[in-house]
Amino acid sequence: MGASRKPGMNDPQLSLALGNLSLADSLLGRRSIRRFSDRPVDPGIIERAIAAACLAPSPHGSSPWRFCVLSSEESKKILAEMMGRDFLRDMEKEGLSEAERTRRHSGSIRLLTRAPVLILAALSYAQLDEYGDPGKQANEYMMAEHSLGAALQNLMLALTAERIGTLWRCAPLFCPETARAALELPADWVPRALILAGYPDGAPPPKDPPQPEVLTR
Repeated sequence: MGASRKPGMNDPQLSLALGNLSLADSLLGRRSIRRFSDRPVDPGIIERAIAAACLAPSPHGSSPWRFCVLSSEESKKILAEMMGRDFLRDMEKEGLSEAERTRRHSGSIRLLTRAPVLILAALSYAQLDEYGDPGKQANEYMMAEHSLGAALQNLMLALTAERIGTLWRCAPLFCPETARAALELPADWVPRALILAGYPDGAPPPKDPPQPEVLTR
């Protein structure tokens, strides 16, 4: 595995000079991209995006997010195949036909291995507050989950500003131990999501933003 590095906004290489899209452009332009070109992604772009992710709010300033960047064919293949075995097992338990299991499994493997970069997002609960009350402890963990969602939104918007397409996949949520073992992650890392990243293969179709359901009191 590669060396560990903790990005920070004080690093001059990680300034917020993220492309030339405005925040509004990034918000409106972000799409879930499933087809990527073969154009390589500059590692500096990924580092800046992770630094932007780390600007998200977190419970008690604990910064519980952890990231593992996969750009080698070998690491992507290992992760995809190990999670894929769990996926096949789960689909069999659900009673899906062999043909359907094969179709979904092949599509998942193809999607993960063809993306130029995978960013695995994990949580560490080591810095969170501890409570004797199980309900309070569960809420503490839930705050960390909320925080990871905010961090991943920052990450994807930062990548969008650099014209990098993204796709959020939740596969590690269903097999965290397998994902941890595949990438030889630290024991306190709990894998939660994968962000696929790369230059889009073609322009994504336009979409109409959903209408919010809002109550005013």
